[in-house]
Amino acid sequence: MTETDQNPSLLGRIARLLWGFVKIVVFTLGVILLLIFVGSVAIVRHFEAQHDKPLANHFALLLNLANAPPDAAAPPALLRFGVAARPNLVQTIEAIDRAGHDAHVTGIDIELGSGCCSLTTAEELHNALARFRSESGKPVIARAMSLDGASGLGAYVVASAASSIELSEAGDFGVTGLALQTPFAAGLLQKVGVDAQFEHIGKYKTYPQLYTRSSPSKANTEMLDSLAGSLYDAALAPIAARLHQTPDQVKQLIDQAPLTADQAKADHLIDAVLPLDARIDHFPGHTASLADFVAHAPGPASGATKVALIIAHGDIEAPAATGDASNIDPRHLADEIGDALDNKSTKAIILRLDTPGGTVTGSALIGAEVARARTLHKPLIISMGALDASGGYWVSSHGAVLVADPATLTGSIGVLGGKLSFGGLLDKIGVSVAGASRGANALFDSPTTAWTKPQLANLQEMLNLDYAQFVGWVASGRHMSAAEVNAIGQGRVWTGVQAKQRGLVDQLGGYHTAFNAVRAALKLPVHAPLDITNGNATPGIHALLATMFQRANPLGIAELPPQMKALLALGNLHRLSMPPIEIY
Repeated sequence: MTETDQNPSLLGRIARLLWGFVKIVVFTLGVILLLIFVGSVAIVRHFEAQHDKPLANHFALLLNLANAPPDAAAPPALLRFGVAARPNLVQTIEAIDRAGHDAHVTGIDIELGSGCCSLTTAEELHNALARFRSESGKPVIARAMSLDGASGLGAYVVASAASSIELSEAGDFGVTGLALQTPFAAGLLQKVGVDAQFEHIGKYKTYPQLYTRSSPSKANTEMLDSLAGSLYDAALAPIAARLHQTPDQVKQLIDQAPLTADQAKADHLIDAVLPLDARIDHFPGHTASLADFVAHAPGPASGATKVALIIAHGDIEAPAATGDASNIDPRHLADEIGDALDNKSTKAIILRLDTPGGTVTGSALIGAEVARARTLHKPLIISMGALDASGGYWVSSHGAVLVADPATLTGSIGVLGGKLSFGGLLDKIGVSVAGASRGANALFDSPTTAWTKPQLANLQEMLNLDYAQFVGWVASGRHMSAAEVNAIGQGRVWTGVQAKQRGLVDQLGGYHTAFNAVRAALKLPVHAPLDITNGNATPGIHALLATMFQRANPLGIAELPPQMKALLALGNLHRLSMPPIEIY
């Protein structure tokens, strides 16, 4: 035995010490993960057992809209950490519709708050509540501490379906209208040395102007003004119907806001002012939360037609992207659609989309599965949420029936490509970048090197090809000519109302309308029962654990300083290191 063997080197001893430390850490993490898993399952089961308590014989349904129900797939039980699942939008709509035919429900009590609602969600809820009143004849009371802020108009649209709107004396009626604003950061980027280079097809494909201009183009102004007018008219329609006034008369009332609660009552915008010491007891007796009502929903009726509901929201990533839970993984979504198509017991599919667009390749991958539904003669109904534009519309265009809310933003048939180059900024702060490359375009995607004129010309050629493919794809899906699609394309965003007028969508409405479209496509009776099943795949254990750790990370809930928040907000306006071509 050598002296080296008898006396291990310092480096060897350190290596063994580190390896022992690693094993301890890995073991500890494994124990923690196991405890989290077992504890979460136990807590979930405990809360689920609480929901097994029977509902009263007669009860008022409590609908808490302090925050809007999420228009997203319901999360797995493990990710709720023992908290009862909050019903999502489709569950809320289905529950309200079911309550309209439930003799045990005496009425609906709505609490509105500052987190309710976007116009699309508000219109869906309004329509569901209107159906409840029409079919049951039972009261709906909407009350709020205040109606103001950016979401005030949406909350008031929901309230306009109620038999009585009540506002606290402590609050005010701050529904002041609707505004669309876009920042233009070219001046800032030039000052800090960031070079913004973008090319696009379509004069209304104005997204790059955030980086390339200090003020909007004429086309941008025209489009924003058109969108604001259409959105505002759609929001005022149910309010005008409730007040038995014309939209112009309602505009005059809202132009006087903000108003005190007493002033709003005098103008008949609300029905009652709640005194500061008032006890709210509209429905004496028992009540039930929406979550409890959903938990006690009966199973599907015998012989109900099985329909898969797939909900997708976020940016459409590239097929090779590593994946972001807040975005759409195109391979994952295409697989979900494919599974539903290949499932013989599933007779139709509803694809609910809420996306501003994304990559050409990702959109094409998903769109191919949507188109395959036609070859299989299986109805695939598109239900559009707040957004279904650009790449989202590429995906949607081959659906059997396209349903959009009046306030949905859709269309935007156009493409753009570009990047921000930070070489100038790095120079200003004393950072130099050096290296070696081979190939004239090896630095094409470099975030530090600006494009040359030949490279910009190359990008433009790619955009021309992608736009032609986009137009052709939409034309074949919507049975239009390329010229017709190009005329309403050019990157222009339309509201659902405008899109229907131009043949880009087939029907106006939300989930309820999509359900009826399924019945029509399958030639079922108007009130035929449907078994709406969750078509979203359950995430694997790796994704579940990653999400759990992300939520449990104390740094994730720490309050950031205002300056850092502003920097993050600017960075999140778009992916700064974007692929060369996007179709937002």
